[in-house]
Amino acid sequence: MRATSISTSVEFGLRFIGIWPGLSYGTFNWFMYMTSLMIMIYFEYAYIFNHFDINDISNLIDALSIALSCNLGFFKLISLWLHRRLFYDILLTMDEDWGDVLARDRSVLRIMSHNANLSRRYSNVLISLTAAVCYTASSFTRHSADLDENLNDSLRMLPLKMQFPFEANASPLFELLAVAQFLHVVSIAALVAMINCLIITLVLHVSRQIDILRRELLAICYDQDSQRDSIVADIRLLIIRHQRIIIFADNIEELYSDIALMQFLSNTIVICCISFTIISSLTKNGATVVLLKSAIFYVAITLEAFIFCFVGEYLSAKSKSIGDAVYESLWYNMTPAECRILLFVILRSQKRLTITAGNIMDLSLEGFTAVMKASASYMSVLHAMY
Repeated sequence: MRATSISTSVEFGLRFIGIWPGLSYGTFNWFMYMTSLMIMIYFEYAYIFNHFDINDISNLIDALSIALSCNLGFFKLISLWLHRRLFYDILLTMDEDWGDVLARDRSVLRIMSHNANLSRRYSNVLISLTAAVCYTASSFTRHSADLDENLNDSLRMLPLKMQFPFEANASPLFELLAVAQFLHVVSIAALVAMINCLIITLVLHVSRQIDILRRELLAICYDQDSQRDSIVADIRLLIIRHQRIIIFADNIEELYSDIALMQFLSNTIVICCISFTIISSLTKNGATVVLLKSAIFYVAITLEAFIFCFVGEYLSAKSKSIGDAVYESLWYNMTPAECRILLFVILRSQKRLTITAGNIMDLSLEGFTAVMKASASYMSVLHAMY
């Protein structure tokens, strides 16, 4: 078993874009991939500006929603690159935690191993689901729908709506552009899923550190024959570990705060676009196809928001459990001075560890519910207007 919580798929994605530490050509890989993304995004927005027609608002919003999603992935990768030094510190802390676990008893190693296996399974499932099913299926469902709407049109349709400064229907240029668009969709979807899997891995790692801390807090005074100096030393060590957990969680929050803010802002805009597309197509022919492709895309972007909110809620719940573990320990067998030390641990644990969206709102299931209610309200208003 690899002594790390980072799965192979997540590590491969970080190496692919040049963010993994120690790469010889990391900056070159980053520059080349981001340049290719900028070119693709430019052609997508060129199509939007050249086909800006209020009478065909459904086609306009359809193309805009795809462009905004690719744009979101582009800015997420930029934010991760700007915070790469912080990310390296997080990886170093994780390696130190694993080194500490390997030097201790097997029960602690079993807890960390379970966390590592769980994070790897989640990473593989989410990357496959998001890349292969949600984003790719939504793009090519749109393509098939466009072909059905243009049966009498002799022009071939590319998977993504882009405006090129040259004739793109001639072979073999058309086939090369189709392959390039396919790689573009799969790569950006897989990398966005990798970023989501990374925050799951980091939160699972810090949660297992909290579980180990709670386990040691509950067992701190089970040995009645232990010396008072030994108890004080154990408490001091547990406080140091608690502080390491707090610093690690703060680093996760700093790393993902801007990414979460961009996620929710983009989700709000894209959900509005999808809602407008659905409502405007209800009275037209082919409404079933539009509902199907919009539903697939809606599930894809909603899944990302749910992941961020769920891990934020999970981290907050885990952090509050530290105070419960201190209270459930045998503190009544300690001296008043030792109990006062534990009291500070309870007070500190009452301040939840959380992840925020740009220091504006906490990521929680309550926040996710609020976003879903807002999108449903917007759709009902549009339906009433039409």
